Amino acid sequence: MVLDKLDNVDKGILYLLQQNARDNTTAGIAEKVGVSSSTVGNRIQKLEENGVITGYHPTVNYEKAGLDHHLLAIGTVPYGRRGTLGKQILAVSGVVSIRELLTNKQNVAIELVGYSRKYIESALDELKELGVTIERIEMMKRERTQPFDDLGKEYTTEGDTG
Repeated sequence: MVLDKLDNVDKGILYLLQQNARDNTTAGIAEKVGVSSSTVGNRIQKLEENGVITGYHPTVNYEKAGLDHHLLAIGTVPYGRRGTLGKQILAVSGVVSIRELLTNKQNVAIELVGYSRKYIESALDELKELGVTIERIEMMKRERTQPFDDLGKEYTTEGDTG
């Protein structure tokens, strides 16, 4: 399923889930996109099965959770191993995200969180054993994210302008 094949209901559902997946019920979404709650439930299930929705994750303030070591490691993975190493990299304790980049060098960005410098060093050693060459490490202060703002708002009552 690609964006071209999503109809207005799917786009509206995606918009509302991106805004607040935790507090948006199927009934609440249904009211805002103009369909039944069972239709919303079925559509969400289909979006999940087709890999459009890949998960629901809380945003954690690691510093407030007592994890003061929050790093972004930029590294290089051999081109032919990027696909197979992704799961192995995520399995390293302390790795919370990985982004594969379309470059030859510095083609992976790995977000690491830990309790101590020793904890992070252990994770970096494990990444090296997997074949990741760490090119640079940046200490993260804060990350801000937001959903794509042009995906379905106009297909909800929130998109009504008058």
